[in-house]
Amino acid sequence: MKETKFSMPVIFVEDIQISKKFYQNLFSLEVEMDFGQNIVFKEAFSIWEKNRAKEIIFQNKLIDQEEKRYNNVELYFETLDIQSIWEKILSSKVEIIHPIKEEAWGQRVFRVYDPDKFIIEVAEPMAEVVKRLSKLGLSRENISIKTQMALETIVHILDGNS
Repeated sequence: MKETKFSMPVIFVEDIQISKKFYQNLFSLEVEMDFGQNIVFKEAFSIWEKNRAKEIIFQNKLIDQEEKRYNNVELYFETLDIQSIWEKILSSKVEIIHPIKEEAWGQRVFRVYDPDKFIIEVAEPMAEVVKRLSKLGLSRENISIKTQMALETIVHILDGNS
């Protein structure tokens, strides 16, 4: 089985633009990727617009007050072997939020709760998503559109510079 690597914590925020300015202005964090409702700060963490995260993770199902206490932090892991990790999850007593699915941006992912009800996301690295979409015949421009990643980043990955 290939290694699973911790990538970053993800904080769910009410207003992405207010939080983006807060972290940029007060802590000089540099934006690595800005997907609009999801921003990755270089060598730090990611922030997600809370309503968008709820839509992606829970498919807009109603969450009761008790669950709301827990569903505001996510620990994000990446692996090249998502299927093996998923099989380990299935053979354990871990509470599953959703099985492996492909997000709109092409990334394969599943989410579970840890023992303290923190959300754990396990996903394939975006560089692998780009390579997989290329092998499926998508043009670099269409990969850029689907993944919401800059065309320069797609070229960089596909030309072997990732």
